[in-house]
Amino acid sequence: MSLVEKLQNYIDTVKTDFPASMAMLDENVQWINLLPEHVPFGGEYRGHEAIVEYFQQMSESFVIGDYIYDDFEFIETGNTVVLVGYEKNATVPATGKTFDLHFVWVVKFNEDGKICYLREHNDTAAIGDAFRA
Repeated sequence: MSLVEKLQNYIDTVKTDFPASMAMLDENVQWINLLPEHVPFGGEYRGHEAIVEYFQQMSESFVIGDYIYDDFEFIETGNTVVLVGYEKNATVPATGKTFDLHFVWVVKFNEDGKICYLREHNDTAAIGDAFRA
């Protein structure tokens, strides 16, 4: 299975079977999603426990939109996949705002084929505005 296929599998699994998705991450995975200060789940997370916290914070304040898979672009080189993507109709229940989000992820895999690093580069203006009352 290529790294692109592993990443696609992870994306599908995290939405349908979160506990199973954790097995696809290295024990010391580093996940970075730097967002405006008023967005509650932005920051740097390391390890499974921190990733669970990240997703809990996200699920409490944000409803993931639809990924437009047909528009995804994957660039694979060595142990790294760069994903250029688009999310439509993400929602912030507290403000009632819905927004679209362009993003780029840089994902690195370890020798066992597990994700050991994921850095999200999101449209911070779009997500920041959605969280602003």
